[in-house]
Amino acid sequence: MSTVAGNVAEFTAVDEAPDAAWFIDFMDAANSLPAYGEIRARLAGELGELTGRAVLDVGCGTGDDTRELASLVGDGGRVVGVDLSVAMVAEARRRAAGTRLPIEFRVGDLARLELPDGSFDRVRAKLVLMHCADIEAAAAALVRVTRPGGRLAVFDYDFDTATVDHPDVDATREVVRCASDGHPNNWSGRQLARRFRDLGLRDVRVTPLTALLPFEFFHRSLSGRLASAQAGGDLRMSAGELRAWWRPLARAADENRFFGSLTGFVLGGTR
Repeated sequence: MSTVAGNVAEFTAVDEAPDAAWFIDFMDAANSLPAYGEIRARLAGELGELTGRAVLDVGCGTGDDTRELASLVGDGGRVVGVDLSVAMVAEARRRAAGTRLPIEFRVGDLARLELPDGSFDRVRAKLVLMHCADIEAAAAALVRVTRPGGRLAVFDYDFDTATVDHPDVDATREVVRCASDGHPNNWSGRQLARRFRDLGLRDVRVTPLTALLPFEFFHRSLSGRLASAQAGGDLRMSAGELRAWWRPLARAADENRFFGSLTGFVLGGTR
């Protein structure tokens, strides 16, 4: 059993939700976290010089990051944002309306990307591969559209790295397992180096980045997934046990003692 809205593992099904607003609001909340600013800066650093470059931003979502990239390429460059979701691309176009940025948004599936080989100097994918049903085809497409000598930068989480300070160790391990297993490619972060080296990327560099998660965002990230997993039998807890698991975390948040984190990896390399 799975619910679309309220489940962060369902970003490939945004257009199947009755309203895409939950996903849009979630992306806005994520991008407001300090750690996400660090992720964006590290990805841009791995891309290298952007002035005058043709840049592809895959999984552009609401387009906020794409507009940031477009502000860096200058008048001689261009940025194309691609997302699987019609609703996300519509929101990205709405947010970019009226700007003079060299930017374009398209609906597209990374695993079947309809773009010519080697057509971009720089290619970026933030939190994309971890959602892809065919991760091998998706990773290969990122490399294919990068020109020889061009740069590729990717960031994905590794969901087994989730931590939360909780008094019930055994229950928390079960929650972390369930939350991690709910993602199609929950180990994508740790696989990036091997995956892209196998695809021929050179000068590969991997940097770990840990996001500290405020309780409100932590709850927003997990509550929908855990509730549907519990109802469907994927979480080995009763509904009452799940409610009880949340209580000490809410108290910790009220007392400014909550601690939760998730670690991901930035990969940069040259085709």
